[in-house]
Amino acid sequence: MSSVSRGSTAIISSVVFTSLAACLVLARLIARLTILKVAGRDELAITISLGRGVFMSEVKCGLGKHTSTVSLYDLEQVRRYLWGSILCYNISLTLTKISIVLQYLRVFVGPRIRYACWSTIGFIIIYGIWTIVSAIFTCVPVAAFWDMNIHGRCIPHKFLWFFNAAVNIVTDLTILILPMPVLSTLRLPLKQKVGLMLIFALGGFVCLVSILRLHSLYIVSISEDTTWANTEAAIWSSIEINTGIVCASLPTIKPVISWIFPRLLSSNRTAQPTFITNGSHSQNQFGRTPVELVDFGTTPKTISKVEVSDNSDSVTRDGSLQGRRLADDDSKGILITTSVAQDVESKSEMGSEKDLVY
Repeated sequence: MSSVSRGSTAIISSVVFTSLAACLVLARLIARLTILKVAGRDELAITISLGRGVFMSEVKCGLGKHTSTVSLYDLEQVRRYLWGSILCYNISLTLTKISIVLQYLRVFVGPRIRYACWSTIGFIIIYGIWTIVSAIFTCVPVAAFWDMNIHGRCIPHKFLWFFNAAVNIVTDLTILILPMPVLSTLRLPLKQKVGLMLIFALGGFVCLVSILRLHSLYIVSISEDTTWANTEAAIWSSIEINTGIVCASLPTIKPVISWIFPRLLSSNRTAQPTFITNGSHSQNQFGRTPVELVDFGTTPKTISKVEVSDNSDSVTRDGSLQGRRLADDDSKGILITTSVAQDVESKSEMGSEKDLVY
């Protein structure tokens, strides 16, 4: 049997994706702790989910090699580290999902969406406790998982792994769909609305990775060459965890990008005058067409209309509309009317933009 090893492939993929996830988490912490100063429980959860380190030890002891080329002692060590890596995988995945939903709670203030978020967190916690407990006590006694001299009672790997993977995919889909109904009702330009939904839909890539991982779980569950077959499952598990961390952190790092590259994401938020069409044509500032300035920053919205008038002898005042005229030297008046329009979405589902910077 060849002594070729796939361990180096596993290490390279793990280092690349873990480094990317670590950079994103670092940028997130800088944005939330230093720039915005709004760090919360979601930062704590995502930081803990990043801290894991059993995978490399598996490769060192023989992961990636054919079982026939691995000594019994090393084989036992691989299985011991596999037990630890499964435990770390479940803890990390649970905390990443909780971090994402906690981030939703920063943004959405509507009672229905918040109830849905808390219900999702409750389910994730219950499911997470199950995965952690089942990972620890896959075999009873626990040491029977890695010590082949101990005869214990074990949960069948195929059932346990596929059951957990199926529930994992369901929770991924739930987290993906959760904000979409609210986002679809936002009164934003179509381009901005689609971009916002795509930001939240990044979790769909994690769901795709989870589905792709199923094949590797099936291979290792039926293989007798476990150290060789488990390499692919280890790679996909690492990709899944790190991709989840990356997708959870991407929406939060705009302050850091703006700080490093101030012109890259700069935008002009100042409302610009627009000319309203009057009949079949529009007039410029020297005509009588109102120029409307809208401040979208607050609710209720303030709408100011500036009208150039040849007549300087009347000022209107009607309910919520207030008018006043400023005369100039040429007997031309500027009629300024201000109205306050209540936002029809007074019970908006969205929270502060400061909490989630797109």
